[in-house]
Amino acid sequence: MNGFVQSAQQNQGVPQAAPAPAAAPAPAAGWKCPKCGKEGNTGKFCADCGSPAPAADAGWTCPKCGKVNKGKFCEECGEKKPEEAPLYKCDKCGWEPEDPHNPPKFCPQCGDPFDDKDKI
Repeated sequence: MNGFVQSAQQNQGVPQAAPAPAAAPAPAAGWKCPKCGKEGNTGKFCADCGSPAPAADAGWTCPKCGKVNKGKFCEECGEKKPEEAPLYKCDKCGWEPEDPHNPPKFCPQCGDPFDDKDKI
């Protein structure tokens, strides 16, 4: 035991490495609940209040300001919708497909075929 005490006494003057600082918490991944404000939800429902996840914004993204839009012009800056971003809305009843870039062949509400007249 005498050797252990000597070793401990010799190491008293040697500086010890400082503990590593705690890493900053990573930003919450997932979505923020619009009802209760909980951030970091990753499922279909809020982990705190059970509200369903908000629907993803559908439409075209403005190349100038980044806002997601559904019309012919950006609601934020007025930029015209790019030609390569077709969006559809039934010209007979106004139904809009969930994915406006890939409409069905026929409108599920009125049966009208989706064609160039339905592009917005």
